[in-house]
Amino acid sequence: MPISHQESHQIAVHASLGDTLALATCVRNLAMREGVSPAEVLMECKDDFQQTAAHAAAKAGQTRSIETLAELLGSTANKSTYFNLQNRFSGDRPVHTAMRHGFFTTFKALVANGADPTAKNRFGDSVTDFLGDFEPEEVRSIVDQYKRGSADGKNDPNGKVSVACVQTKRHGWIVLVADKALRLECPMNAA
Repeated sequence: MPISHQESHQIAVHASLGDTLALATCVRNLAMREGVSPAEVLMECKDDFQQTAAHAAAKAGQTRSIETLAELLGSTANKSTYFNLQNRFSGDRPVHTAMRHGFFTTFKALVANGADPTAKNRFGDSVTDFLGDFEPEEVRSIVDQYKRGSADGKNDPNGKVSVACVQTKRHGWIVLVADKALRLECPMNAA
């Protein structure tokens, strides 16, 4: 899918500024142009450090942008995959970014849309390592609630282990099982 770095950057800028109308319009227009879903556009749009528009929105505390991204992603599987993508350097996910920069409401929106608050980055840091000015009990409560939901199947509406698949034309298949990402070759690209 030939989405330029400039187009990808523009999506991240709209997300970081909270310009949700421009964000949605840009993603939908690119999806229409490329003949793919908005979710596929979002999965492809990353900067050189593999940061997504969700990372940009989380860094700026743009909760409305997170909600708009969730609407564009559509399915629970797409949200879970997208909101758990790690950046290249630290392995931070958008939940780490939101907490690192002090945006608790954005953190809650990410978790509500499928982000895993128990995930650790490459340095072993979890969201509880970035408590900042928040009441530690608030953050731990959300993490504990997420853990209880994972144990009894409440984080998946069907009570099954979440498996998300998104086909991209350039990268084959991306599969997310729990919080382990595996890259598999798409049979179409194997030739």
